Amino acid sequence: MFNLTKIKQGILTAIWGVTTGVSTYTFAANETESSAYEQNQRAEVVAEKDVKKLGEVIVTAQFRAQNIQEVPTAITSISGKDLVAKGVTYIGDAIKFAPNTSAEKTDGDSRPRWYIRGIGTGDVSASTVYPVGIYDNGVFLNSPIAGAVDLYDLQRIEVLRGPQGTLYGKNTTAGAVNIIANKPNFSDKPNGYVTFGIGDYNLRTYEGALNGKITENIAVRGSFYSENRDGYATNIASGKSFGDVDKTAYRLQILDKINDDWTALLNLHSQTYNGVGNNGSLSVGKYWGIYERPHGRDTDLDLEGSQKITHEGASLTLNGRLNDDYTFTSITAFDNTKQSTISDGDYTPYDIARGYGNNQWKQYSQEFRLASDPSKQLSWIVGTHFFNEKLDALSATARVNKLLPNGANAQTASTPAYSNTNYTQKNRSVALFGNSTYKLTDKFKVTGGLRWTWEDKDLDLNLIQITTGDYSKGVWWKANAFSNPQYNLNPGANGSTNRKKNWSEFTYDITPEYQLTPDINTYFRYAHGFRSGGFNTGLSGNLNQVSIVNPEYLDSYELGIKSQLLDGNLIANANVFYYDYKDIQTNLLVSTQGQAGGVTSVLTNGPKAKIKGAELELDYLATDNLRLRLSGAYLDSEYTSFVDRNPVTNVVNADNTGNSLVRSPKYTFGIGGEYTFELNSGGRIVIGTDANYRDRVYFVVNRQDHHVDPILSQKAYALWNANIGYYTANNKYQINAYVKNLLNEEYQVHGRPNGPVGQYVLTYGDPRQLGVSVTAKF
Repeated sequence: MFNLTKIKQGILTAIWGVTTGVSTYTFAANETESSAYEQNQRAEVVAEKDVKKLGEVIVTAQFRAQNIQEVPTAITSISGKDLVAKGVTYIGDAIKFAPNTSAEKTDGDSRPRWYIRGIGTGDVSASTVYPVGIYDNGVFLNSPIAGAVDLYDLQRIEVLRGPQGTLYGKNTTAGAVNIIANKPNFSDKPNGYVTFGIGDYNLRTYEGALNGKITENIAVRGSFYSENRDGYATNIASGKSFGDVDKTAYRLQILDKINDDWTALLNLHSQTYNGVGNNGSLSVGKYWGIYERPHGRDTDLDLEGSQKITHEGASLTLNGRLNDDYTFTSITAFDNTKQSTISDGDYTPYDIARGYGNNQWKQYSQEFRLASDPSKQLSWIVGTHFFNEKLDALSATARVNKLLPNGANAQTASTPAYSNTNYTQKNRSVALFGNSTYKLTDKFKVTGGLRWTWEDKDLDLNLIQITTGDYSKGVWWKANAFSNPQYNLNPGANGSTNRKKNWSEFTYDITPEYQLTPDINTYFRYAHGFRSGGFNTGLSGNLNQVSIVNPEYLDSYELGIKSQLLDGNLIANANVFYYDYKDIQTNLLVSTQGQAGGVTSVLTNGPKAKIKGAELELDYLATDNLRLRLSGAYLDSEYTSFVDRNPVTNVVNADNTGNSLVRSPKYTFGIGGEYTFELNSGGRIVIGTDANYRDRVYFVVNRQDHHVDPILSQKAYALWNANIGYYTANNKYQINAYVKNLLNEEYQVHGRPNGPVGQYVLTYGDPRQLGVSVTAKF
């Protein structure tokens, strides 16, 4: 066996001499977009190309416009134009061809469960640090729900796999996702589009954009999106649909061409969810010996609940050329995200437990970058990133009835009549980063990156617990709604506490790459990344459970090849990788006592894991009219050291060593194709289909024997989709029809324990959906 420590020492020494690289691949759209960035990202001007050619896919993952085949890291790019044709409204569906990447909607459209190469988090606390960085038009979004960006008027989505940080403002261990909107353009005539869509379950979508040149130096682009739909399930208790969707969003961009060298782009955006399309947490098993939910996807809740999310923000991006050799970028951004929820805490038609949440994230970020001319033998980018966030979070649970359906006490010390956890967390981060590329020969170059991060967090938390009380008046999620309250007198059961901690860390990467032929490029990338520390705020009843969660660390080794073969008709990219993953931030589910008592997600450190895998992406123009796509991935993940110690009681429950990381299928495949029929009128009809296969996944880190706990995993399954579109000769009008989950496959996207053995909750994925949309461009 090779010595990883010595290899790391050698790599770190090399990085001091050469200060990142990224390998990329993307599926080009039918009408491939070519960006007119001036070196380091400018407003993109779309140039439509012949549908019969595999055009260049331009990305800006390294802060300059590049053909994706020239970027030395694992990256997939998704064209925004493909989304409308296939009826894609959720980002998890958009990335289905990105190998070893998923963003399942266990909580509806509001909070994607991002996992890249086996790395993600199941913790649902508002203070959770995510291992996948989400960037909306260059701005890092820290809130776990802000990353559920609506997919409208987009140019592309870029998914980078592997640790990031030496080019990006925020350090992440799993990867980064860049969501890039169409920018204002200086066309002499106003231009834009409007799309109307309808579908089953009363689906109605409206989307559009209007672009105009105000003066020779100022252009404006306004975009909007609206989606409404009935839920896929029925609430048996009320007879109403469950999981309705009600979303609206807008984006206003103003581009100022200050002079020939400088531009300023102001981006104002807003997003409102009054219904997030949650498929529901469905109870499984017998509760109190008298109730069992009927089989199927329908819920049965006395309290239907609600969820409202608003996300508003503004950013100002300044790009300029200092002289012929240097460019400067500044991104200043403010974001304000609010979330309020009411939920049925017992998942049954009995009024046992209720839940309420109210969270607000306010963030400010500032990034500066200075870049040299990338065409020179030695080129570099240096930058600094400032981040400041204030989080105000409140979660309350209540049991307004004193007795369970079987006559037992509902209000006890472990299942109190009322519990309230509220806290304020302040988060400040400063980072300095840089990377450089040195071209040793025309075919061989080396890129290295280095980053220093300092982060400080301050937590003030309050806990209130009323063991028994009479619900008599007012709003049930407030303590004054209970008369005759008996507060829990145990030490730490009520009161306040404070935690404060700061961390600093160096991360780095190095990427040598060699061009075998003009059409074949190879690379090796080593990256050392870390995920920032934080606090466990998932309390199950005592202030002593507020603990510091230390950073986690990942060493990544990746070897890849990118090729364009058969006279440019076949793009074939592949890689193999190995991860050494330690001090993993893991959420453990701690059961609350009592029937339908539920569980609490507690965040802790400790496990170590090894992850190895391989990825393949093919895009093949078989004939002038037939295009085929394939993505395949292998992932072998294993905890190499993981003693399951209850973080609340410190009791050892089991040894999870040898278990797989959650949501990490061993094999995944995606296959798709489309055929274009040319019409005498000059128009065309495009018929497409695609399928995605996922091997078995586990939803929790323990209890991975699917014969004993079948609800806690999802066996292998495949989803088929199909679409057909008519396009006029000038692409001015389009009609697209689609069907998703063609065979109406029933599959889980989540499952977990819910109290005593034999009780669970599960969440299903979306059923079959049909729809049609009409687009008019002007």
